[in-house]
Amino acid sequence: MDRKHTTYSFGGLKAGSARNRTSFRRVPELDNLEVLHALYTNQSFSPHYHDGHVIGVIENGALGFDYRGEKLVASAGQINIADPGEVHNGFSVTDHGWQYRMFYLPPGYLEKMCRDISGHAQGTVFFKKGVIQDQDFALTLQRLHMDFCCREVSLLELQSRFLRVFASFVSRHTRPGVTLPDAGQEKRAVTLARDYIHNHFDSNISLDDLSACSGLSRYYFLRVFQHHTGLTPHAYLNQIRCSHAKSMLDNDKSISQAALDTGFFDQSHLNRVFKKIYGITPGQYRNSIQDSNQ
Repeated sequence: MDRKHTTYSFGGLKAGSARNRTSFRRVPELDNLEVLHALYTNQSFSPHYHDGHVIGVIENGALGFDYRGEKLVASAGQINIADPGEVHNGFSVTDHGWQYRMFYLPPGYLEKMCRDISGHAQGTVFFKKGVIQDQDFALTLQRLHMDFCCREVSLLELQSRFLRVFASFVSRHTRPGVTLPDAGQEKRAVTLARDYIHNHFDSNISLDDLSACSGLSRYYFLRVFQHHTGLTPHAYLNQIRCSHAKSMLDNDKSISQAALDTGFFDQSHLNRVFKKIYGITPGQYRNSIQDSNQ
C-alpha cells in the first residue's frame, strides 16, 4: 500500500449495510483508545456527545455536523474534532457520503498528557475549531491510524508516535496552547532505559515500561531519550534486535528463528527492518558468511 497518497481502499473491512462499511478496534495498551475506519453513504447521526475528545481525518467525501451553534462541513483532507460534552450530529452533504478515520480518546487523556508534559495541571483541553485545515497533520493522523491495523508496528512505536503526534497537535491547535519543554540532561534516566531495552529486546516493550524504569513522564522521556541517543526508543529497539539477529545468523541460526528470538513479528518483518539498517537483507548477510567460510 502506497502511503504517499491520501486515499485508501477498504480492503478487509467488516461489512455493515450494503452502502456502509466499518472497522472498529479498542486498544487496551492506550487506555482503551478506540479507533474507527468507516465509509458512510446513508448514515445519519442523531445529536449526541462523547466523554472524551474525538479527532479524525476525512479521506473522501464530506461530513456535515452542527457544532457550537455552527453548521460545519469537514471535507477530504481536513480534520474534524469534537470536545468532550459538546453535542453534535453527523450527516452527509453529498450523495456519496464520507469516509474517515477516527480516534475516540479516553476521558481526560489529553489533560493527563498535558500535565505530564508541563509538570502541572492545565485544565480542560479545548480545540479552537470543529474543523481544522492542516494538511500535514491530516496525513500524519491518517498514517498513524493505519498503523494501528499493522501487526508489524510494535507497541512501543505505536505508543511513542501517538504521544508525539497528539502532543504536537494539542500544542498547535488548542486554547490555550501547551508549551513543549526542551530536553534536559537526564543521562542516568537514559542509561536505565537503554539497559532495559538491552535486557528485554525480545519482549513487547511498552513506553510505560521505559517511563517507569527511567523515572520520567512518558512524553519527557521520549524527548530526553532522542536528545541523548539520536534515536527514538523504538528505533533504538530495532537496532538492538537487528544486532542480535546478526549474531544469531553468524552462529548458523535460521532467519525465521532469528526473527522469532529477537522479537520481530515474522521473517519478512526482520527482512524489512534489517535492510533499512544495514542495506542488505538477512539472507544476503547469511550468504556472505557462508561464502567466506568456503
